[in-house]
Amino acid sequence: MHFKYKTALFCLFFAGEIVAQQELMLNSLPDVWHSNSVNPAFYPKNKRFFIGLPAYSIDLSHSGDIAYKDIFREDGDRTVIDLDNAIGKLEPENEVFFDQRIETVSLGIRSKNDLWGLQVGHAILFNGWVKYPKELAELLWYGNAPYVGRTLQIGPQTDISDWHEWNVGLSRRLGKVNLAARFKYLTGANALQSDDTRTQISVYTDPDIYQLTLKTNYTFNSSSIVEAIDTSGFGYDFNVNSFGGAPSSQNGGFAFDLGFDANLSENLSINASVLNLGGKINWKRTAASFITNEEYTYEGAEISGLDIINGSDSLDFDAQLDTLNDIFQFRKTEISGWETELPLRIFAGLNFKLSEKWSLGVTGMYQNHYNRTNTALGVSARWQPIKWLSLGGMYSANSRSASNLGFHLMLQPGPVQVYVMSDNLLNGFSPRSSPAVNFRVGGAVAF
Repeated sequence: MHFKYKTALFCLFFAGEIVAQQELMLNSLPDVWHSNSVNPAFYPKNKRFFIGLPAYSIDLSHSGDIAYKDIFREDGDRTVIDLDNAIGKLEPENEVFFDQRIETVSLGIRSKNDLWGLQVGHAILFNGWVKYPKELAELLWYGNAPYVGRTLQIGPQTDISDWHEWNVGLSRRLGKVNLAARFKYLTGANALQSDDTRTQISVYTDPDIYQLTLKTNYTFNSSSIVEAIDTSGFGYDFNVNSFGGAPSSQNGGFAFDLGFDANLSENLSINASVLNLGGKINWKRTAASFITNEEYTYEGAEISGLDIINGSDSLDFDAQLDTLNDIFQFRKTEISGWETELPLRIFAGLNFKLSEKWSLGVTGMYQNHYNRTNTALGVSARWQPIKWLSLGGMYSANSRSASNLGFHLMLQPGPVQVYVMSDNLLNGFSPRSSPAVNFRVGGAVAF
């Protein structure tokens, strides 16, 4: 029980450690083959054949200023959970966004006259959002004793899924403008989504007779993740599978990408794209709904969060706590399936070549997912001192932060492209001390 409890705490406070994708820096580098993932009209100039080698990108953030080091500390030769610092930094409502993309392989070809382009590829994606109240963290850490006479609302919300993407795209050049469209066939692996209309879980401790009243009206859907829940004896035994399993054609879906890249002159180009148009996945494999709608009152009960987390074996619960299972026992109902949406993303950019070695760019991004929006705008500078080396920096602002410094490094020895980049360099490679992390690394061959 204790191991599972600590694992739950880790996921609650730092789900971002596993991964709202910006990719501003990538969109500003159309000569990188993997930039095709944010605009299907991007093809490196003066090249005809493209092989995308594996690439990895991650973008995560936690509202407020919570980092790994605020939750875990070293105690001798072991790592222990200490939420005192973290809870003090929490907001009344807290959100975690994470987005991970693994591009396994992609291929592209352009016709000799540069009029047509064809591309195919495969990627594995993991996207999620978690929202939880500060009172949930307080109850988990301090128990209910400090909150006598208060009603704590502790119901979280979540929307997490991972899927595989199989895509094929076609581009056509009309004068100075390259137009492109891409179809993406989606096969889902796992999904977990709460019902936004039923997220109530409350705890009230009476100040006179110390009665503990629990009320629930909570529902979530699962595909291939949660198989059963048993909370008897305050065990909170979740029979779950991990994310990252095999995709299934039973969890099918599709999406479209559109884009253009226009060279207005030798030195000026503009671009725009819309990703995941109509993007949906219908989850049918082992699809189930878990529902709890109960109310129960315990006499003189106390939830000792510290003892539970620290692994105490001397918990003194009233015998009636065994019926906790009757309150939080989620009734499992198999369903035919349900649908989730992919995040809709829009990119737009401008690149101006100052000289053979220097260029400037402006990139904007907008994302909408279940009416949760994120916008970002960045200004970049790029320096190419020699043919095979590219260095660049970017200043950007987004919905979370008004000051982010990005960086890219790309090496192009012969037909090989190897790059590393981040929209937030200061936090990009320090997830243990940062509330937001963003970076991408990958390679390709273009000739």
